Amino acid sequence: MQIKKSSGLLRGKTDKIDSYRIALYASLYAFRAKTAETEDKRLLQLQDLLSSRSRLLKFKLSLSTSIAELKRVDPASGKIVEKAQKATLAGLTKSLKEIEKLIKEAIGKDDDIKESYELATSVKGVGMVLAAQLIVYTHNFKRINTARQLACYCGVAPFSYESGTSIRAGNHVSKFANNTLKSTLHLASISSIQHNPDMKEYFYRKVAEGKPKMVVLNAVRNKLLRHILATVKSGEKYEIF
Repeated sequence: MQIKKSSGLLRGKTDKIDSYRIALYASLYAFRAKTAETEDKRLLQLQDLLSSRSRLLKFKLSLSTSIAELKRVDPASGKIVEKAQKATLAGLTKSLKEIEKLIKEAIGKDDDIKESYELATSVKGVGMVLAAQLIVYTHNFKRINTARQLACYCGVAPFSYESGTSIRAGNHVSKFANNTLKSTLHLASISSIQHNPDMKEYFYRKVAEGKPKMVVLNAVRNKLLRHILATVKSGEKYEIF
């Protein structure tokens, strides 16, 4: 993506042309090259488990939704299909519980990962999935050093879109993001507003001041990430005073 965006206007696309563009980019920006790190097998295993959980959850939600929609349109047929799929849904629920058990076991096997997990989940609104995803995607918080970098990666950092007299779009988040992590963070932010008194007070105070709800919710996402990163870096569990 970086090479594509930096190549300007392009005409033609073949393997030979692409390889030339890649080589040219590598030559021009060799000073930016960084040594690649060996992938951590513990984190790869945790990522595989999270991916399996995600696939199972999507299939279960898809099946449940289709049954619910059929029952609204044709109650009789809906009940027949629901009965036929009862064992499948029960099996998916059982598999999800087993996967979540394996995720927790994988986290508990490593002291560093376990410590980061316990610190992250001490923040109100942060559950198993968000904490595990953050550990995987940030390589246990070693590849991302600041809250701004983490917010950018999650797609919740606002950027200014102003240029001369032609663009006056204000501040918007970028579409370049880890959408899986962004989706989980969104749910965690809603949970944080419900269960964290500080976040709840902040959200409703800003809304009362006239701020759009989605803008305030995005601010909550950023605050939540700052709390998680600060907690992990300090090594002390999050507390509400």
